[in-house]
Amino acid sequence: MRSSDRSLLTRRAFLRSAGLGLASLAGSSLACNLGGGATSEPAATPSPSRTPAPPSTPIVAATLAPTAPPNPTAPPGLAADLFLYNGKIITVDPSDSIAQAVAVRNGRILAVGADSVLRATVGEKTLLVDLNGRAVTPGLIDPHNHYQVMGQIHYAYVPLLPPEVRTLEDLRERLSEALGKTPPGEWVQGYFLVVNEGRLPTRQDLDPISPDHPVWIVQQGGHYGSANSLALAIAGITAATPDPSGGMIERDSQGEPTGVFYNHRAMDLLRRHVPRPPAEVLHDYLLYADPLFAACGVTSFQDNNVRGVETVATYLDAGRLRELKLHGAVHYTLEWPADLDRALNELNLASGDSWMRCAGFKFLLDGQAKMAYCHEPHNGVRWDLPTWEPQSFKDAVRALHDTGLQICVHCAGDAATDMTLDAYEEAMNANPRPDPRHRIEHAIITRPESTQRMADLGVIVCTQPQFIRLGGDAYVSLFGEERARRSIVTREWLDAGVPLALSSDAPTTPWYTPQVTLAGAVTRYTNSEIQLGPEQALTIQEALRAHTMGAAYAAQEEADKGSLEAGKLADLAIWSADPYNTPPGLLWQTPIDMTVIEGVIVYQSGEASLQPRRAADSAG
Repeated sequence: MRSSDRSLLTRRAFLRSAGLGLASLAGSSLACNLGGGATSEPAATPSPSRTPAPPSTPIVAATLAPTAPPNPTAPPGLAADLFLYNGKIITVDPSDSIAQAVAVRNGRILAVGADSVLRATVGEKTLLVDLNGRAVTPGLIDPHNHYQVMGQIHYAYVPLLPPEVRTLEDLRERLSEALGKTPPGEWVQGYFLVVNEGRLPTRQDLDPISPDHPVWIVQQGGHYGSANSLALAIAGITAATPDPSGGMIERDSQGEPTGVFYNHRAMDLLRRHVPRPPAEVLHDYLLYADPLFAACGVTSFQDNNVRGVETVATYLDAGRLRELKLHGAVHYTLEWPADLDRALNELNLASGDSWMRCAGFKFLLDGQAKMAYCHEPHNGVRWDLPTWEPQSFKDAVRALHDTGLQICVHCAGDAATDMTLDAYEEAMNANPRPDPRHRIEHAIITRPESTQRMADLGVIVCTQPQFIRLGGDAYVSLFGEERARRSIVTREWLDAGVPLALSSDAPTTPWYTPQVTLAGAVTRYTNSEIQLGPEQALTIQEALRAHTMGAAYAAQEEADKGSLEAGKLADLAIWSADPYNTPPGLLWQTPIDMTVIEGVIVYQSGEASLQPRRAADSAG
């Protein structure tokens, strides 16, 4: 059971910790709501991504009227530690059953069912929570985010975001304020979302305000960046500097660098000269995101892009010391061929425990949409540039497959997806180990024939349908209407039997809550209110399953997480409104009233009607 010294996060504390406000997006009506024992080895099971349709008849109906508190009758050795009753328990079990109550003991679910039956589990020391008709779901699982980076941009980067920053002039003004507070010679870093000029800032934009500071700012998605001339000089980047394999240095008509870099390998040429924070600072970065996700009902996460052996160690240390409220796992990123040797020889692949572990490895085969590696041209910057040479990539995938751990690959374009499937298939044929569950991340543009290959290979797609809200209008311009309609084809994947998981990819978009992800999955509206590929929309039942049971399957943890069933970890989210019956226009901002991890309340909104109390104090 979870240590009892975990601090409880109130909504007021959450609002204070949210300070930076990652949720701002100019002109968008969809934003993140800021108000609002031993573990068994998971068994190999069929993909749980698909929700039965139509949903089964509830096993019991939720009670909306107040009910009398249960009398404590269970003996101490058998009583529940926590009992939630008088609610709508959305189990996400194989039948999508609905119950009234859930009893918890020793950090795991003791029973789920009717109030009248489960009251027998209540003892004098049982903590009671009268749900008053509220919905309870499994704790949301975010299988692809960047936990430590959320803290990094909060503490170390200047936010250059809408609504304060809409134009290049706004960006310069905001950046000038930060430069004025920074000693000359020190680096200033920032991040931006978009500017009205429709292009990335260049050194010519940045130089007039930064003659004495090296400046590096990244687009929030993380795959483009801009530097001023002083930063270029420190890095030794000139017209004679060649583009690295898999990356691109933008150049003007005379061949001089503009200060803009595309893809991580090119960005590394610059950012390797930025002083790296020490381990204790990385530790502080890591802890920042914990209360934010807990307040949104998230109970487990996977940081899907962890660079550096020492950063992996920071995660594992935080998990070992139980400094994080959430369960977590990390994937070590291979950006360069030399990272393969580090992965195989410097990482302790068996380290960690059920609270925090190294789950496997991550590649990025292309960048964001403008650099999507595709079979056919698009209107972005480059369409024909994978970040890895194909044979080197296949060799690396084969070596990592043999470790027995999971591999995840970032794929924006259809050629990147197919290159990944080729590598997976070769590795699995050479070493047909059971149930590897390798993954494709994002899968923005894919071909129909690739979907069947995914299903045949058992490859999981972990995607973010809220990208359509952020970038769907641009997809039409970049890829053309026909290809854009096929962006993030969640319905096609489910119908073909492809395991599906949903995630936030925070902080690469303005939102980090699962409520926004769920709303994006069921609506598919772009920022201009065009429904892009409506035939690919999910039902709320399917979307919730993909963000719970599907995400647990993607993390190879479905034996312990993802549904509310006896024996599983007691990870729960108590909603302020029933997600199954909330209109999509409101779903994205529906607050969570309480979050429970292994039977311990780690977040509580302060709502007066949801106050836990001991059964002995409630007995009449």
